[in-house]
Amino acid sequence: MLQQQTDAAAKSMELAERATIRALLNSFLRETGMKDPRATLPGLRHYDSFPKNGESFILHLPMIDKTITGAITYYSAIGQHVYGAFFYEASPAGFFRELGVERLIALLLEELSLREKGAASEANKRIVKTRIENSLKKMSLYIEHYLNLNQPQALEVGQAECVRSEQSLYNGHPFHPYPKCTEGFDFSELAAYSPELGASFQLHYFAVRKALVYEEWLDGEAGAVPPSVILHARQQLGDAAGGYRLLPMHPWQADYMMQQPELHPMFAQRKIVSLGLCGPVVYPTSSVRTVWEPSGGYGYKLPLHVRITNLLRVNTHEQAERTMDAARVLHHIRHEWQPGPFRILSETGYSRVTMDGIAEEWASSLTVIYRPMDLPNPFTYVLASLLESLPEQAEPKLIQAIRRSGSGQLPDLREWLAGYLRISMLPLLHMLAEYGIAFEAHLQNSLVSLKGGMPDCFYVRDLEGVSIDRRKAAEADWIHTLVAAGSPVLYEESATWMRTKYYFFVNHLGSLIHTLAAYNREEEELYWRVVQTVLRQERSAADARLTTYIDDLLHGESLPAKANLTSCFLARGETPLFVDIPNPIRE
Repeated sequence: MLQQQTDAAAKSMELAERATIRALLNSFLRETGMKDPRATLPGLRHYDSFPKNGESFILHLPMIDKTITGAITYYSAIGQHVYGAFFYEASPAGFFRELGVERLIALLLEELSLREKGAASEANKRIVKTRIENSLKKMSLYIEHYLNLNQPQALEVGQAECVRSEQSLYNGHPFHPYPKCTEGFDFSELAAYSPELGASFQLHYFAVRKALVYEEWLDGEAGAVPPSVILHARQQLGDAAGGYRLLPMHPWQADYMMQQPELHPMFAQRKIVSLGLCGPVVYPTSSVRTVWEPSGGYGYKLPLHVRITNLLRVNTHEQAERTMDAARVLHHIRHEWQPGPFRILSETGYSRVTMDGIAEEWASSLTVIYRPMDLPNPFTYVLASLLESLPEQAEPKLIQAIRRSGSGQLPDLREWLAGYLRISMLPLLHMLAEYGIAFEAHLQNSLVSLKGGMPDCFYVRDLEGVSIDRRKAAEADWIHTLVAAGSPVLYEESATWMRTKYYFFVNHLGSLIHTLAAYNREEEELYWRVVQTVLRQERSAADARLTTYIDDLLHGESLPAKANLTSCFLARGETPLFVDIPNPIRE
């Protein structure tokens, strides 16, 4: 047993290092405009001579005059290249020194620090390096936990299917330098709260004086607290229960808030009363701070004063306002379009503790957004997780899910993709063209239900990422009726279209197509042609506005991609940079 655990620890670190290097290299290549690193530099043909399995690549770092080389085992049109197991630092004389993960990270960060001179500092470099190391260690721990389970790894049928997909995102964002970094949780707390370790827990509830709670709800909604919690509160508060509102809290956040000296008077004066852990068990989803209770459908986007990737995950007033403005608009038009296989998991309200003298930091840390999730089909999965393979397995979880939800046979994957585009891409484009509403439909915000192995229903969630075209909102008389003129949900049309192109076409479709094509060992371009075909078919009956969007996709030279590595390096988490990448849809 001890030897098995030792082997699992070594293997998990190897897999985590490989995933980290891949994400760093692909981010660096994308953000520096190098589409195809396989091209050999003049005078460096001998770089092709080292032992490898695949095509050699060369990445020259001109600012530090160093060269990294290795093998690409799968070339990706969207930039999600797959590499061999070994990397080398090469000299012009033809000598190769094997590169470990620490040295490779150091070279890339040194190159970035010189490229961004004047805008970055040594402190920035140290912060990014520390967070990369944090992410690497966490990723290794999660993979090790999986390898030590010693049980068949087939996904279970039932509500656990979706929970399992939410809790098995081991590598995370393929173009982020530290996708599994969490600063705030210590390692002893990870087992209790990390979805990757299969965590589940009860929520901690605060009872807050009604006068101190500001709430907004959609029409017909009246709260989202399980009956068992209401009963517990009445038992604890007695006759005073009617004067309080109940606020669910992440257990870690509740402990953190009760330790803050600025809030001690509120607890001492019983303006806030801790009710402790109660209610049903919930499961943290892939975003860590959002939790779901499958049997009752309760869902909460909780504040969590933990830095996950590069942002503290609290619910600011602007974020709550943007979420509810989007929810109100979508609720208003719900009878004008038939959701069918395209559905929106809408937030229904939020609660926020407000009082004179309380800082925004604490108000944001005491704001809860309610997002129930009703997923009747047991074969429902979060896309981000499906596109990964389980550790030490070659087959993506998507392929496993297709088999399990159907007859066990795989359909033609290009036909599968076409079916998926009809329930996801086309409704998203119609929603933008008809209503000016754009969703932040990246992989973690998107779920798919499968039936008979084929896509059956597409869900998009997290309305905090919605953007609404200001001109369309004015035409529909939503401004001053559903949203304020200065609402943070309102954007210029160019911004809503740019966000759609990145979040769905680059982040979402880019990774989905890569997964399908790489599994079949085919070029991604074959699957992007499916996208072209579906768009051309839709264009034949499209109105002018939709035609404009489709033509941009079919003929535009580039698409926007978020520059996560550079943005993290420049501490621009709230205002990330974007770069242009070649448009793989272009005819």
